Amino acid sequence: MFDASRNENLQRVIGARCVQRSALPAYALCLVCATACADESIWLPVRDQNPFVLGSGLPLLPQAAAAAGQWSVAATLSESNTQLRSTRSTASPTQVMFGAETRESRLTLSYAIDDAWTARGSIGDEWIGVGFLDKPIQHFHRWIGAPQGYRGGRLGAKPPIIGVIEAGRLLYTLDESGQGVAPLLLDVTREWHASETTNYGFSIGAKLPVGNTRRLSDVGDRGVSLSAFGEFVVFEHIKIGLRAGYLHSNGNEALPAIARSSVAFGDVSVRGPLLGRWDWAMQYDVHSALYRRAPPFLGYAGVYTLGLVRSLGEHSELVLGICEDVPVGHTQDVSFIVALRY
Repeated sequence: MFDASRNENLQRVIGARCVQRSALPAYALCLVCATACADESIWLPVRDQNPFVLGSGLPLLPQAAAAAGQWSVAATLSESNTQLRSTRSTASPTQVMFGAETRESRLTLSYAIDDAWTARGSIGDEWIGVGFLDKPIQHFHRWIGAPQGYRGGRLGAKPPIIGVIEAGRLLYTLDESGQGVAPLLLDVTREWHASETTNYGFSIGAKLPVGNTRRLSDVGDRGVSLSAFGEFVVFEHIKIGLRAGYLHSNGNEALPAIARSSVAFGDVSVRGPLLGRWDWAMQYDVHSALYRRAPPFLGYAGVYTLGLVRSLGEHSELVLGICEDVPVGHTQDVSFIVALRY
């Protein structure tokens, strides 16, 4: 999308070959392919894996622009492991106990209506249980000298265990493994190409509750969102993306007594070339509190991600990433993401 020099050179070489063969339709197709090859997404497909947030329907990040009439598909798998106690000691003390491994699988399909408008839909599956990451994370924390937190039996309960207690009153509890359908996310995006290196646009999104509140794959609310984003290039090859938005929702069934009806969110992403077909990427995603009178785990949160992206051809790429909570204790502990985009 933003590597203008590479795009122009590729178009010139491929175009020359096509013209030499006197195949104008093929030449037009070559131009489309050359553009698509350069249409790399700046954004890593990161989502806050705290189930109380994941089920609320924060919208997906922007995607690379496609040619008019083109379909795009992405499959994403996120695995997260968390063990913590999060407390708020006030007149109405609230405590969250969370010890579980979660896995979100999501399939996203989008269609470029024309050169400016894109429609997108995404459905997923959320699993909560006992996985394989707890011991490796515990060993890694010990190796780097990081605090052990509540791992190694310090939680005081056998995972999976999720509980929210306010002033001695149980608001939510889950103590067995299971899975359910994750929220259905829909959006439409309008984009403008200000120059070869600068794009900006806005998205209108909606969230529909199709999951299971009892299984915490969904929190049961409906929501609409509005966000604006910009994408540009610095130092020729470094691509930067910025986004800010607002989500309004109602009908939270998981924690109705403390749920907020609105949340602000923002994201910043940076991507650059590494070696060969590999790119490096860094991203920080943050949102305000979705719950009031809440301990840190249900408050505002940020997710910092380091990623690697490898081009698999003209139209597809593989995304790998590892996520950490920043600030610590405000969302899931460690997450790993794998995505294939075509």
